[in-house]
Amino acid sequence: MFNKSSRLLLTGNEAIALGALKAGLKFYAAYPMTPATSILHFLASHEHQYKIIVKQTEDEIAAMNMVIGASVAGARAMTATSGGGFALMVESLGFGAMIETTLVCAVVSRPGPATGMPTWSAQGDLRFLTHAAPDEFPRIILAPGDAVEAYQLTFKAFNLADQYQVPVLILSDKLLGESFFTVEKSQMLEGDYQNSKFKIQNFNQNYERYKVTESGVSARSIPGTRGHLFIANSDEHDEFGYSEEDSENRVRQMSKRMRKLETIVKDDVMDAPKWYGPKNADITLICWGSGKGACLEVMSNVKLVNILHFSHIYPLDIDRVKRELAKIKKSICVEANYSGQFADYLYEKTGFKVDRKLCKYDGRPWFMEELAANVNF
Repeated sequence: MFNKSSRLLLTGNEAIALGALKAGLKFYAAYPMTPATSILHFLASHEHQYKIIVKQTEDEIAAMNMVIGASVAGARAMTATSGGGFALMVESLGFGAMIETTLVCAVVSRPGPATGMPTWSAQGDLRFLTHAAPDEFPRIILAPGDAVEAYQLTFKAFNLADQYQVPVLILSDKLLGESFFTVEKSQMLEGDYQNSKFKIQNFNQNYERYKVTESGVSARSIPGTRGHLFIANSDEHDEFGYSEEDSENRVRQMSKRMRKLETIVKDDVMDAPKWYGPKNADITLICWGSGKGACLEVMSNVKLVNILHFSHIYPLDIDRVKRELAKIKKSICVEANYSGQFADYLYEKTGFKVDRKLCKYDGRPWFMEELAANVNF
């Protein structure tokens, strides 16, 4: 039995699994794909203890479809995979977005393309997750930097999925997923862990599941609820859910869905990037996700360096992010991909151009010594 001052030894993937259980996970479906498989193993080993259903499917397509079905039925459901498996899930991801159901998916990245390097790590899937879609639809992307964030952000992912009826993607990688962390149990208990599950509503009139609203979010119910006919239609549809290809209807429904991104930013649920280190540092290391650990170690060994770490990736609160970026004197963006995807993403969204990109893509993590040797101009 642990008390609040006890320390826990756990991996990033175990933290994701524990965050999901804390959020009320009831159904987990996945196909084993390195390096996400240990989430499946951990949850399967605790299936009876937590009274959840864990299903190993025949492929990633089936896993995503099962999670969508469970979510439509009102259960908190989740899947996890790596980049290649996520590629198979994309069509079903669009289906979940079109019917505006809740959906949580963890992507634990490895180097690609194709089979790539299954047992090594990379941050090369950022652009893929941001744009993975037939056409366009809203989504939320969270990228934890350590085990505590993996736990907390996974819990948060379920609440955000319920609140905005969008897919929420947790972007991790092999480095974070399979590294061991020693954390104080009290850290895992910090924050607001109140579930914000949707309320099942009865309707005594025709049920407009996709009613156009200012926020983009419509009243949600589940199949079999008294008083309405439930329709989940993968075609473009009207407010009731019936197929409708009229041009005006298309504009209304597409605008309604995409308006959720504005609502998410306005509701202030996407946390600002976090600063670590001295306020007036000469050089700022910009990083995201698992890059946090190496950058923190460098900061403790190199003077006049601070860190700006991003864990809430998409959508960005652009005005807030611009204010934080304006505090930087000289910037180096540290990433584990070839092109510096996050640096380019920042430039696209905010107009901020980093002074230097430090990119590593050999599958190995950034080591403190090599990173420290490159923190200069």
